[in-house]
Amino acid sequence: MARAKIALFFGAGTEIGYGLPSGGKFALDLFRTPVEEDKAEFRKQLEKINNTSHYATKWLPNNYLKKRIHVFGKGDFEGIVTSSLEYRREEILTYLENFDEHVHKLLRYWSLSEEEVRMKYKEEMGFDIGDISYGQAVKLNNRLAESVRLFESDFFSAMLKILETQESRKLQRTVRAILELLIGSCGQRLISTLNEELFESAPEKLSVFDDLSGIFSLDYRTVGQTGMEIVLEEKPIPVSSQSSLTEIMIEVGRIVLEDLYSKAMDYQALIDSHFRYLYNPRAHWAKFTRISIFLHTVRRYISTRNDMDMDKLADGPGYYHDLEPLSQQAAIMAIGTTNYNSYVEQVLASRLIPSVPVYHLNGSVDEFYDPYCNNITIANPNEPWENGEHLLVPFMFTQSGVKPLTSITMSRKYVELYDKFKQSDIVCIIGYSFSGDDGHINGLFRALAVDGKKLIIFHYGDGNDLLLKREYQAKLRLTSPDHLDIFRIDENRTTKGIPWWERALQESLLMSVT
Repeated sequence: MARAKIALFFGAGTEIGYGLPSGGKFALDLFRTPVEEDKAEFRKQLEKINNTSHYATKWLPNNYLKKRIHVFGKGDFEGIVTSSLEYRREEILTYLENFDEHVHKLLRYWSLSEEEVRMKYKEEMGFDIGDISYGQAVKLNNRLAESVRLFESDFFSAMLKILETQESRKLQRTVRAILELLIGSCGQRLISTLNEELFESAPEKLSVFDDLSGIFSLDYRTVGQTGMEIVLEEKPIPVSSQSSLTEIMIEVGRIVLEDLYSKAMDYQALIDSHFRYLYNPRAHWAKFTRISIFLHTVRRYISTRNDMDMDKLADGPGYYHDLEPLSQQAAIMAIGTTNYNSYVEQVLASRLIPSVPVYHLNGSVDEFYDPYCNNITIANPNEPWENGEHLLVPFMFTQSGVKPLTSITMSRKYVELYDKFKQSDIVCIIGYSFSGDDGHINGLFRALAVDGKKLIIFHYGDGNDLLLKREYQAKLRLTSPDHLDIFRIDENRTTKGIPWWERALQESLLMSVT
């Protein structure tokens, strides 16, 4: 009997169990990371370039060695907030509508339990969290929203009550940050509607009415900036049962803001507005150096993670270690991944699993890109800039709509992986969210499903099976969900008590028979 043939695709969620952050936390950490080391490394690259070469005289700007090296900073926050409110406003509003639910989840893993927080509140305020609600006391202008459940929230009402009875500038700033996001998201929705519907009706032949579209805008300098500053600049406050109620609620507010920004922060517009200058540094040196340094920071951040659970990476358990029992009963045709590191290769090698090709579709820490030649190279890990001929940047696609896939090396990766997927009985997808930022990968899966290939999506968390299938159908923009199967998976990597890899094996055997 022929062995089942399984292909796998891993997203960021597969590595959370090994100690790595989620995609949103990763994004926030990048903007917190000091960049002096990366600037110094970039300066070394510049100094190694032959200043008499055609590359230096025609491609780089005049006096490039004396020019300042620019980096992303506080001045770029406005662009991030603008993009987040424009493209993620519904996610922000949904989060705020379910404020208490998110607080409950966050307090499960916090230094204080929710019970301890509630006891502290009762001790200092004389009543329980939830006894007082501002749902009737605070009303937004109905042009912004007819109803807002945030003010009915137990925990947000508790913060407001503390402010009503005590003076705390830090808590007030935290509450203001949350209100800014609420008002900014509602305001952006209103403005978008106004700009699209300035005239309820007008003759189509009169283009003058179209000339007036898009005249309303928000002042993003005063909306959402406070929260960005709190999340990116303020350090966590250690809290214990001995901390004051105000200190505890300030930190609760901070972790809520961090969680919200990690889920809704959109820096695609910021990256996209700079990425094109990788190919033309003479046109805008500041943007060229900002994106270059940013990519170096991304690589260093990933390469030097000190909270990785090395014991778990060595011995498991984890999704990568589950490949060992799977490989004993099935042929693993290929592994695709959005992750930048080489942990999956390390586990495969340590477990002596037969050679499996691994394709990093968003780049990796081992690859560098020469924008001048549109060429990808595998760098010497000890001295990645050793040739000194051209400036190289780490080849890693961050959150961007500008995916430089035109190099022959990268194009081949996609074609080869697609062919491997086609040769498999099923394709299993784990820890991948099908975000719009990864449309290039979603398109690959869409093509597979349209061609009749069975996609098995392991969804972490709860949910209704039928609704989840419709959700993933919408994300992949499929007219039919016939070639999608969704299995909910828990923190133990099991689905209804069965290890995910066993379920994958069962599904693969079914497909191989049919």
